Amino acid sequence: MTFKIFVSYCTKDIEEIKPILNQIQTIKDTEFFFADQTLNPGDHISQRIINYISNCDVFILFYSKSAYASTYVQHEIGVAKANDKLIIPILLDDTKPDGMLQGINYLNFYNQNKKQQEFERLYNYINQNVKRKNQNSALSLVALLGLGYLLLKSDEGESEEEFF
Repeated sequence: MTFKIFVSYCTKDIEEIKPILNQIQTIKDTEFFFADQTLNPGDHISQRIINYISNCDVFILFYSKSAYASTYVQHEIGVAKANDKLIIPILLDDTKPDGMLQGINYLNFYNQNKKQQEFERLYNYINQNVKRKNQNSALSLVALLGLGYLLLKSDEGESEEEFF
């Protein structure tokens, strides 16, 4: 089972966030929606974005002055909030989250003294949640198999009783 991550950003920040995403994308069993790599020619952009946010496990927001001013980013935040998604803001500059993001714990990537430690927090958080999702999926599969076995056994018992 894949852990789905939606990445929200302003295209003006793309060169700064690509190296970060390249490292995060090495985590096994993750799937990213990163518009510059995910959208195909002819895609209905808004609908594809809404669908992916609705189905993602986590919404990562690269936040900056540019992202704050971006209509697309603000709409994506609104969709994530409306779908009760976990939002992880990553600050690329000293622009502090406000409005719909107020009170959400963020990661500080613009402070070079904190960047590596904050990246490790993000990486470990995603890695742990991928493992947790896979464990939950495995447990669900075992439970379904057990339920199926019990249903088959109860059907066999009923068939034998009908003959006697």
